[in-house]
Amino acid sequence: MLGMSILGRLAVPMLLAAFAVAAPRAPAAQELQFGVLPNVSARLILTNYRPFREYLAAELGRPVEVTTAPDFREFHARTMAGAYDVVVTAANLGRVAQLDAKLELLAGFDPPIPALLVMRKAAPVASLETLRGKSVAVANPQSLVALRGRNWLREQGLALDSDYRTTWARNEDSLAQVLVSGDAPLAMMSMGEFRAIREEIRQTLDIHREFARVPNFFVLRGRDMPAAQAAALKAAILGFPATAAGREFFALSGVQGIRPVPEADIALLDGVADETRALLR
Repeated sequence: MLGMSILGRLAVPMLLAAFAVAAPRAPAAQELQFGVLPNVSARLILTNYRPFREYLAAELGRPVEVTTAPDFREFHARTMAGAYDVVVTAANLGRVAQLDAKLELLAGFDPPIPALLVMRKAAPVASLETLRGKSVAVANPQSLVALRGRNWLREQGLALDSDYRTTWARNEDSLAQVLVSGDAPLAMMSMGEFRAIREEIRQTLDIHREFARVPNFFVLRGRDMPAAQAAALKAAILGFPATAAGREFFALSGVQGIRPVPEADIALLDGVADETRALLR
């Protein structure tokens, strides 16, 4: 009897220990997918958005992954398919996603984006007439900067295909390489793309002119989630600028603010929604 009682006393903690090993752990919080438009390299996106990622992870109590896509068209397709929980995208693409996929617009970045024509310092361009019979280099044809640029050149009397061509460059560094070829005396890009060019390359370039300022990126909720989670996400994004992480993000990215989108911007973007859809086909 004594032996049995000792065995019985030992069996209880042993069984409890075995149960503790075998019992399933509580599931980890699902990773939030933070999709960012590939207007610059993936390396730079991951660097710039690190403070935003870390802030959201702490505020929402779940891991956050910053992710992108090979190009604007693929990123927009993934956005429309609901691949991302949070979407940071060009304003024209964001407005189309809002209209066609019913994504919720949470905020917009400030300030408006300077749209630039850039030239080589060694081959300055005196007049837009230089473009006749030649090309304009563009990295992201579906961007609002490129769309506005084509319309602006038409206003200056230069029509695409009849007066000039467009040459697509793979990324912002490639824009400078196209300029060196001589076929494209000017490259069209955003200030963000210009800043992202490697320093040693950027030193060989000069801004020919700023031809417009266009609405900055939109931030949207990319797919359905419970109301409480959606409200927490929106509050966290709008509260981000007041934090140390927000200030770090601004210093890295050139963004200066995150705020509700003005109705004037929405009206402007509605005017280019059909053209944007055509460029995405």
